[in-house]
Parts: sequence; structure tokens; C-alpha cells
Amino acid sequence: MHRRTSLPLFIALIACLTGCASSTAPSAVSEKKPETPEGLPVETAHVEQGELTARYAATATLQAEHEAKLVSEVPGTVLELLVEEGARVSKGQLLARIDAAHSRLQLREAEADLQRRKNDVDRGEKLLARKLIPATTHDQAESDYAVRRAEVAIARVTVNKAEIRAPFDGVITRRWIKQGQLLAANDAVFDMADFADLRAELRVPERDAVALATGQPVTFTVDALAARRFDAKIERIAPIVDGNSGTVKVTVRVDNRDRTLRPGLFARMDVAFLHLANAVLMPKAAVLGNRDAAIAYVVKEGKARRTPIRTGHENGSRVQILEGVDAGAEVVVTGQASLTDGALVEVLHNDASSSFVQSRSVAAATTPGG
Repeated sequence: MHRRTSLPLFIALIACLTGCASSTAPSAVSEKKPETPEGLPVETAHVEQGELTARYAATATLQAEHEAKLVSEVPGTVLELLVEEGARVSKGQLLARIDAAHSRLQLREAEADLQRRKNDVDRGEKLLARKLIPATTHDQAESDYAVRRAEVAIARVTVNKAEIRAPFDGVITRRWIKQGQLLAANDAVFDMADFADLRAELRVPERDAVALATGQPVTFTVDALAARRFDAKIERIAPIVDGNSGTVKVTVRVDNRDRTLRPGLFARMDVAFLHLANAVLMPKAAVLGNRDAAIAYVVKEGKARRTPIRTGHENGSRVQILEGVDAGAEVVVTGQASLTDGALVEVLHNDASSSFVQSRSVAAATTPGG
């Protein structure tokens, strides 16, 4: 009797549990939320409008406009050395003397023969006046005298060349000889240069060269005197473009009358050639590609839009935008390498609050004369 009563209860309990499980399963499925796609993390900045001073930066080595390697034009032994390296010399100053004993003997011989021929000419004139000699004889004597006079002049030049003199005001930069050394003709004696007038040659791409002009101011620094800035100006621009490099030679003149600088110093040149008062400016970090095919990713409604742009002049971390985006646009500056057109993005940092201040401070630091 007890077994018959418990079996129905057991069956009822199983039915109840089965019903409860089937009733709760649909509610669990209905409460699951759909997944939302995540955007790619990027950092952005806003395009602003402000001042920009276009600059061209280049490096060059300072060179002396007037420099020369002095050589011995006559052979001989070095008798005297009158200057040393680093000495400032004036034009015409005697620097060294070479033994010219042989040249002097030749000069004396030529001068003696010249006097003899002069006497022949004087005597021939008297004889010709008395018609004691033909005119051709006298003409020959005058011709021989003229030739010998030229030979004497050459001999005097040879003797004078035994004295090495400075061809211009400058500084002795190197001494090649020693006292007592035997020199051959055209052996190097001294190097000298004029430190007061220096030059630097820049190789400027043809696209940038069209904006340069003679007389434009240039500022530069040298690694040896990094704390100082020096002024210069563009002196001349080559009229042709180098076919191999596609560049134009621009010569910068440096007034160095205080002799602070020296030839051979490595200089970092900065040419300010254009000031724009109301330019559309974008961080250079937002620009992808090259100058001829540049793009930027503009963030619109949470998506990155690949936008072709045309850039202009650069200054520091900013670049001028001529076409493609307007002031106020939000562009990606970090993380754009992994983006595709229309990709969802998540902006981690936006410099909208500081970009305008940055652009104004950049402009103030780069205005002409600043």
C-alpha cells in the first residue's frame, strides 16, 4: 500500500521539474544582448586657421669666397719663411723668399747684352744718317734690341717670383714648405683664404627654388657655436636646374668681418621666404603619402574617411593645406596606418582644446625677424 502511493508522487515531481526547465530556457535566450563592433583606437587633432611663415631648411659647409694655393713659380731653395699658419697677411706682403742666384746671374747677363745692342742701335743711327750702312742693317739692329729688351723683362719677372707674396688680404691656412727645402717649379708653398667673406652653397629642389630670391635674409647656426645664430642673405641663384639632381644652386653670402666663423664649419641654414597670415594648418603627422599624392583620414560620425589633400608650405610640425579639408575638420594623427576608408574609430585623445594655441605659438615663433 505504501509503494503504490509514492510512485505517483515521484512521477508528478519529475513532470514539474521538466516543465520548469522548459519554461525558463526561452527567457534566458531572450535576455542575451547583441554584440556591438568596436572602433580602432586613434588620436586626432583639429585643422585650424592661423599664421605660417614658410621656411626652407638646409645644411652646407662654409667656404671662403677668396682662397688660393700659392706655388713656387721658379725652382730653388727656401731661404726665408716669414709667416706661419694662422697669420693674417695683407695684399703684397712678403711671405717667403727662394734662392734666385741663378736667375739673377741670367738677368745680369741679359742686361749686359741689352746694353751692347742698345749701343749698336745708337751707332747704327749715326751711320745710317751718313748713309754708311743700309737701312736694313739698322732695322735688324733695332729688332735684336727689342727682342733682348723683352728677354730682360722676363728675367726680371723670374727674379721677382723668387719672392712669394700674398695676392690678397687673408689668413695663412697651411704651410707646405720648410726652410732649406729644395723646391721645383709649381711646388705648393702656402694655402691662404679671406675669412671676412664667406659663402655657403645650397642645393634647393626646383619646386622650392622658385620661391627664393636674391637678397632674402637667411639665419643659420654652426655646430661649433650652437648657442649663437648668425645672419646672412641670398647672393645669387643659378639660372638653370641641375639635370641629374633636379636642384638649383643657391649661394648664400656670410659677412664675417669679425672673423668669428671659419671656412669648413658645418652650418644649418634657415631661409624664411613667405609669410601667410590666414593659412589652413594641419599637423604634419596627419599627412600620409608624398607631396604629389597626399591623403589624410578625416573623422566623421565615428568613421575615418580617406581624403585626398594638396599640401603647401611647411613650418615645424605644421603644414599648409591647399585643398581637401577645411578648418575645423578632425583628422587622425596617430593610428592611421591601420585604417581603411570608412573604418570605425574610437578617439582616445583629441587636441581640440590645445591645437589653436599650438598653431598660434608656432606662427609667432616663425614670423620674419622673430
